[in-house]
Amino acid sequence: MSACPTKELVERYLTGGCSQNERQVFEKHLTQCDDCRATVEVTRSTMGQSSRHDSETLADEKTLAIAEDERPTETLSQATVVSPGRPDFAKSLESMIEGYQIVETLPQGGQAVVYKAVHTATKTNVAIKVLLPSLLASDRARYYFEREAELIASLDHPNIVSIRDSGIIHRQYYFVMQYIDGEPLRAYVQARRLSFRERVDLFKKICSAVSYAHQQGIIHRDLKFANILVDKHGEPHILDFGLAKAVGLDEQADDKAVVTMTGQWAGSLSTMSPEQASGMPNLIDVRTDVYSLGVILYTLLTGQYPYDVNGPTLEALKNIQQAQPVRPRQIVPKFNSEMEAILLTALEKERQKRYQSTAELQSDIENWLEGRPIRVKSISTMYLLRKIIARHRYTSTVVALLAIIVIAFAWISFELFKQSERALDESKLIARDYAIQAQKYGKTTLGAKPLYFALFLKEWREGRIDNAKKMARYFQIGSTEDKAAIVLLADASSSEKEDRIHKSFSGERAWFADFIIGERRLMDGSRDEALEAFHSSYDRIRQLPQESRTSFDDLMIDFVKARLYDLERAVNPSNQPSAVQPEGENQ
Repeated sequence: MSACPTKELVERYLTGGCSQNERQVFEKHLTQCDDCRATVEVTRSTMGQSSRHDSETLADEKTLAIAEDERPTETLSQATVVSPGRPDFAKSLESMIEGYQIVETLPQGGQAVVYKAVHTATKTNVAIKVLLPSLLASDRARYYFEREAELIASLDHPNIVSIRDSGIIHRQYYFVMQYIDGEPLRAYVQARRLSFRERVDLFKKICSAVSYAHQQGIIHRDLKFANILVDKHGEPHILDFGLAKAVGLDEQADDKAVVTMTGQWAGSLSTMSPEQASGMPNLIDVRTDVYSLGVILYTLLTGQYPYDVNGPTLEALKNIQQAQPVRPRQIVPKFNSEMEAILLTALEKERQKRYQSTAELQSDIENWLEGRPIRVKSISTMYLLRKIIARHRYTSTVVALLAIIVIAFAWISFELFKQSERALDESKLIARDYAIQAQKYGKTTLGAKPLYFALFLKEWREGRIDNAKKMARYFQIGSTEDKAAIVLLADASSSEKEDRIHKSFSGERAWFADFIIGERRLMDGSRDEALEAFHSSYDRIRQLPQESRTSFDDLMIDFVKARLYDLERAVNPSNQPSAVQPEGENQ
């Protein structure tokens, strides 16, 4: 269609009066012409305004257009000009369908009206669905209505509304269904403030019902919140199979248009799939319902639709086909990453990238609920490990604790082994030194004293004060080592101790005072001051006349030299210490 359509054609298109070929050509033109899209919207709005004033006239025209062999009885002929929601129509219907008492009118759809009724024989509530009288002349309308009853009757699932009876009385098409005393899905979730997990668990049951319908070869094609009621027990029920498609069966009615017999779009815009919005019914399959389910779950968990569907119809259709869903984490910052992956997979625009069946979607929902890995998330070793740990929290905790205990035990055992090795090495070193000194000085009391004093210094320096005190008891009272032990073990300040040491050892014994001070500073961690004291001690002791030295002095000279050697090596490890030669060399 190169030229823009006439107003008459636009009106026929909106009322469903176009032929199949005209609809296809017109819709193709709409995708290329902004002006015509605007005209369609304006005309639809105008027709909606005028329809309220001309309803009786239109009803009369429809009645006159019915062929003679399809004309309803007189009662029905009169009823066609009466609103189905009025009490007189309900009473008329009640008199025709025996055994039921009409209680109230339920929300009306575009093709039928539903009444709540009581089955008088069993006193149970039922729902009676009646084809709108204004559509009785339409072969397409009657076909879809009869087919809906047949499809529902073929399904037997606790979460799909069941059918009790159906028929045609006085040319009035009706069927009787199970009455669900419940609320639409979204209203139920919001009223009870269900948690994130509770909403997913409820949705799992909906997936189970849709998956069952698919296994029976039935695609719903109009899944939306209003078509899913939740009863007082928290069980969802899917209803309204008026637009359902039976896979593998030939469609008697024309099914190649995007509008229904009432001039409305086939399916609900809010949950419509891209293939439905594109007007290509040959692409519709089970993945169409997967997409609609994805929209429903997305809205349940985020509180909004994945893209804007509230604007003009053509703009909404464009968004459905092209607009990418807003990532749930942009709406809810702490949204679960796995559930986000599930939603975005179900809402893929390209069918081959979606879940290929509702069963696959249901499987991932169950995996998420039970803490197992989901199939659509990138699988890694760490991801699987996290899921296993999360699923088996108690077992994982016990195993982790056992692992920590084993590792700690192994580490402690290793440390104890290393300490025992060091202790053994030290004992061997002390034994060797003792043997050398014993050989040098003989096993006399005088030769044993300096060795015993050296052991005392070792215990004191390494903080084993109790051992040092015990050893000090065996020093000869008033001896050099006894005086040193008293000062070192005294409970006084460092300066007081140093003053007492200098007073106790003066003259030729001043070198010993410097040595003790060096030991004390070394114990305090003051290496530089200790090194200075040891140098002073070494210089003083070297100045002693050889004849005035005792075996104790000679042994202590070796101790001073050893201290200087160790300290200078610690300060300058790369060079040979210059102050003294290693222990064992002569002066």
